[in-house]
Amino acid sequence: MVDITTYFIKLQLIISYEDVTFNVKKWLSCCPALVLEEKEVAPMARVICITSGKGGVGKTTVTANLGTALALSGSSVCLIDADFGLRNLDIPLGLSNRVRYHISDFLTGQCALHQVIVKDKRISTLSFISCSNDTVHHDDPQVFGEVVQQIAQGYDYVLIDSPAGIENGFWNAALAADEAIVVTTPHRTSLQDADRVIGLLEDMIPAPPQLIINMADGQEARSATVKMQDMIDILNIGVIGVIHADVEIIRSVHKGIPIALNPEFESGLRFRHIAHNVAKNQQEPFISLKPKRHISVFSLPPRLRWGKSSSL
Repeated sequence: MVDITTYFIKLQLIISYEDVTFNVKKWLSCCPALVLEEKEVAPMARVICITSGKGGVGKTTVTANLGTALALSGSSVCLIDADFGLRNLDIPLGLSNRVRYHISDFLTGQCALHQVIVKDKRISTLSFISCSNDTVHHDDPQVFGEVVQQIAQGYDYVLIDSPAGIENGFWNAALAADEAIVVTTPHRTSLQDADRVIGLLEDMIPAPPQLIINMADGQEARSATVKMQDMIDILNIGVIGVIHADVEIIRSVHKGIPIALNPEFESGLRFRHIAHNVAKNQQEPFISLKPKRHISVFSLPPRLRWGKSSSL
């Protein structure tokens, strides 16, 4: 036989518990600020290393214009010049006079991270970070990678302009990135160096590297260049864009105004198309719907072809 006293004590405890639970829930519903919710962690930026085996293929100009095109699409973008000692990404962006601090200044405690970041003059969602001529920190990929991870928390994309070749600067940029874009020209020596870099990247970065072919219609001797399809077959990676040798690109670098800002030029549209391919993770070819202004570099007299800029 059940003890009647024990029964009523248990019943009273159950009623009290349910009553308290109901009242607590009702109270919290009236004070939503007190409800503990699991905070969502902000997604990290896509960190992309833009590199090449050979210098002079237009890597820096591609970085400036691709970053500009991504920012025009509404994404927040930070461009990092990782070419310690030979920085020049500020030139095609027109931001040389705005640079006050460098990554080395932040690493040595001379400034805060936000002071290193230079806001673009034309697009509010585009930023730039300069390296410096100081080579003290450029040989430590771990230090550089940690800085990039801090920067990546505030952007959708971080594009790292890697120095040419496979020296320390290349390893810094590649080890800090999740993806890689290789820039090459149809020239045989450029292609050979690009193939070597691709082999290294495939061992360092899980995502397969992508290819941008620059100065695709250059008029070098046929013996020195490779046809487009042969390039694709040799390198065996996806092509996300092709840029022609266009004098307007050179003029835009001299002015410090990325050509991606101007859709009146075919080169500007091509950079925007590359940005679309990057954003969508696709490799759709560019299709020109109507004739756009395009002047080949090689249609000009030799003295006017390259000007004084070394950024291309």
